[in-house]
Amino acid sequence: MEIRTKRIFLMPHLCRGVLSFFLAIGAMAASAEEVKPLIEPDVRPQKVDESLIDTENFELGVFGGVINIEDFESSMLYGVRVAYHLTESFFLEANLGLAEGGETSFEKLAGNVELLSDEDREYRFYNVAFGYNILPGEAFLKGPFSGDTYAFNTNFYLIGGAGATDFAGDNRFTAMAGAGYQVLVNDWLAMHVTFREHFYDIDVLGETKTSMNTELSTGLSFFF
Repeated sequence: MEIRTKRIFLMPHLCRGVLSFFLAIGAMAASAEEVKPLIEPDVRPQKVDESLIDTENFELGVFGGVINIEDFESSMLYGVRVAYHLTESFFLEANLGLAEGGETSFEKLAGNVELLSDEDREYRFYNVAFGYNILPGEAFLKGPFSGDTYAFNTNFYLIGGAGATDFAGDNRFTAMAGAGYQVLVNDWLAMHVTFREHFYDIDVLGETKTSMNTELSTGLSFFF
């Protein structure tokens, strides 16, 4: 009888102990949520205007530069290009370039001897090429007045293709290979600097040989 009486008196004390335990845990959780870090991070995002390729995949441009026509001096070059971007990395391109061949060393030494007429000295090439953006990146420029930083998307690309060259009274199959650097000024305008080699066989000076014509040009293109 005495043991049963003790159990009856101990029950309220046990309930109060369990209740106090859970209340203490709840208070600790609430205080943990109210704790603030000792050092507040001062993160201020920097304003950057970034140029992106437009959603359109076609690109139309003009270019100008210099081409070294082997044995016929260097000449000013100008032309047009059209490109279609298959993906962010690969593109197809078509080019048309115009120049004019100069005099050979033999013509200069011989005096009045002319190997080619003025019409035959007109140099025209056209080709279709496949390009690959091998090193996409960014170039940063700080504005001189506003102080804002401008980010320009860039691409270093390799390109190669084939076409034809009209020169010296004949149309010659031509292979082309080179590289270029593209800077996107905004979402519809880009600048290009290109270096290319044009290869074709020619026999104007007697023996047939492979002529290597080096092109260095720059230009602007528009996305549409």
